[in-house]
Amino acid sequence: MAAITNGPSPLDWTVYAGDANVAHFAFKQAGLPWDMTDAQLVAQARLTALTAEVALEATITEVNTAGGLYDIAWDGENVRTLLGETEKWAGVWDLQVLEVGANLPTTMLRGKLSAVLDVTRPMG
Repeated sequence: MAAITNGPSPLDWTVYAGDANVAHFAFKQAGLPWDMTDAQLVAQARLTALTAEVALEATITEVNTAGGLYDIAWDGENVRTLLGETEKWAGVWDLQVLEVGANLPTTMLRGKLSAVLDVTRPMG
């Protein structure tokens, strides 16, 4: 029997306090660049999928929307703030494409997000 799985691609990500934590993505549909002109992308991390509070929100930069090219980054200072006085934090994250019109959001990526305190950091 065949199985159909609708849902996001799995992607676990470790981010480092104080660093840029940027990754470059090229989204495709049917093997071709996915034209995401007028689409809004949102990526959030939470302790669990059930947690109401957003722990981190990514900065998403459009590189070439017609070509499906985006940079996604977790701000290092926000990661440091999340960690506070702890060395590690673990939660979950996902990336949704919010399309214009009557289309529903599409979750493209989902996975574990781990945050780690940096060792070398500004003195003070």
